[in-house]
Amino acid sequence: MVAVGMAVMNVAAYGFTLFAVHRLVPEQFSAVVALLGLLLIGNVVPLGLQASGARRIATHTGAGREALADSLLRAGRRSALGLTVVCLLASPLLIWLLHIDSVLAVILLAPTLGGLTLMGSQLGVLQGSERWTELAAMYTAVGVGRFAFGAGALVIHPSVTAAMIGVAVGAAVPPLVGSFLLRGSRGGTPEQVKEVLRETIHGTHALLAFFAIANADALLARGLMDGQHSGYYAAGVIVAKACLFLPQFVIVIVFPSLASSPGDTLRLRRAIQAVAALGVCCVLGALLLPDLVVTVAGGKDKYPVLGDFAWIFALAGSAYAVLQLVVYAAIAQQEKRAALVIWIGLAVLAVAALIVIGTDLATGFTAIKVLAAMTAVCAIALSAVLATGLHRQTADKA
Repeated sequence: MVAVGMAVMNVAAYGFTLFAVHRLVPEQFSAVVALLGLLLIGNVVPLGLQASGARRIATHTGAGREALADSLLRAGRRSALGLTVVCLLASPLLIWLLHIDSVLAVILLAPTLGGLTLMGSQLGVLQGSERWTELAAMYTAVGVGRFAFGAGALVIHPSVTAAMIGVAVGAAVPPLVGSFLLRGSRGGTPEQVKEVLRETIHGTHALLAFFAIANADALLARGLMDGQHSGYYAAGVIVAKACLFLPQFVIVIVFPSLASSPGDTLRLRRAIQAVAALGVCCVLGALLLPDLVVTVAGGKDKYPVLGDFAWIFALAGSAYAVLQLVVYAAIAQQEKRAALVIWIGLAVLAVAALIVIGTDLATGFTAIKVLAAMTAVCAIALSAVLATGLHRQTADKA
């Protein structure tokens, strides 16, 4: 049920992205991808709420789950308000950094993240309680809302502003569904709300580091390449993100058991093997069917040579999928050093990109290939370091 729900979510969400790449010129699409990348980075707060809430509920074996659920929902409302205000205050800086002409498009990031944060707390309750049918319904609502309103807005007017209006309206759909599914939750105390928020900070920090590095390449391409080649890179990011989110259902299903049995390294290894196997299939598909990949990602007419290196983006996205699983395993074990390791990796990636691409050591399509390859190598290295650290931590506790 969860796999199907998340498949619908991802297909619908990527359907919107693909619709956008066909409706917008490369420069406009690059701006939309950059804004969606910021949404993914800001989405670490909803994901942190979901992870911390799911962990708390999954590890709570006695009575009182309803009170824990209510405390998580209350924490979600507080976080949604705070994140909305912060995002509004940061809008002028984002407009300047990303060179986006539409002020409204950037401002709309704030209510969008507010809605996603409310949804994150709701997902945490459903995931920790293993209410898989309702969880699948929520994930379906995410994708349907994004595609229906996002694509609809682009049909009315193909522009960056219209795309973000559709995304903002679509983000209001899942919280409405979640409010209906979780109506009647009560009993949470102020102290429980504070505990959720404290734990969310640690989980959010690790996820912030992950999503920052997972989206840094799109932002680096936007800042270091010209409009045409950054547009090509944005189309390649579609391939990478598809490979990143394809095996996400594995993480959702395995996370509660990783939280309740943190020493179960066998379960973690099997989950890594499953995600890696899906990644191998993605890379082989991009190698064997490059024309199909280009047709889906942006069209042969707009991006005629993308097929030559689409497999590199598939490799990068698959490597980040493994890294994402390891990060969630670290959150389940409450390993707080994971964020620092990822921030170091991000710094290394940014410096390398500035040296190689910023100084024109690699230009044009070569720069695209080099940046995608660097992200893949960075993700693989970080996964190995973090997985080794988790193994040692488990051995020490034993």
